[in-house]
Amino acid sequence: MEKSTKTTKNNGKKSTKPAITLDQFVSIMNPLIDLEKEAEISASLSSAETRSLDVAQKKGSAILNLKCIDVQTGLMGKTIIEFQSNKEDLLPPHKFGTHDVVVLKPNKADLGSPSLGQGVVYRLKDTSITVSFDDIPEEGLNSPLRLEKVSNEITYRRMKDTLIQLSKGVQKGPASDLVPVLFGERSPMMCKKDAQFTLFNPNLDHPQVFNFSSFSIFCTLWSLTPSLNSSIYPLSSF
Repeated sequence: MEKSTKTTKNNGKKSTKPAITLDQFVSIMNPLIDLEKEAEISASLSSAETRSLDVAQKKGSAILNLKCIDVQTGLMGKTIIEFQSNKEDLLPPHKFGTHDVVVLKPNKADLGSPSLGQGVVYRLKDTSITVSFDDIPEEGLNSPLRLEKVSNEITYRRMKDTLIQLSKGVQKGPASDLVPVLFGERSPMMCKKDAQFTLFNPNLDHPQVFNFSSFSIFCTLWSLTPSLNSSIYPLSSF
């Protein structure tokens, strides 16, 4: 993505300033990440209202017929509730994972009915699932329950952590030289000599050599930003 710059005149001289500073970037992105998370949760809830519970359970996005077996108080005043299946010793097959955002509802409640509470998966076992709630549901815990998966918290937490690191300033490591260049605070340094490398396979054609060079540059940038790459796509998706 290209970053635009603004050109201003100062005593007859032109000076180039970054279109956005690091502090401005952090202040803009922080609420946008919250909005994206809320939009994803809202979209998940709307999608859940249009499909049956049987379909949701087959896809692993809902666990039906649960019972509350334990309620504890966790850190920061959160309520930790553990659930088990009412029918079997083991939980049915599902796609729930730790840090998934879930909603708790009565087992036979309509798809569009309000939830008893919203929380984050805290612990998973073969026989139980434990969820951390901000507020304990006032009623309904003594009846059969179900959990519906809404979204995953990990991606947003990583992006938030990255913004926190950026706001504090990257003082150490190779990224300390890269970040000012990305935000236009410092001009990039160009190597006077082209990088030379020898291919193991001399029979590669030009597109293959170009793809190899591009991937090498990507790997170099990745290694330069170990503290920031948690919010970038993993190498497996390249």
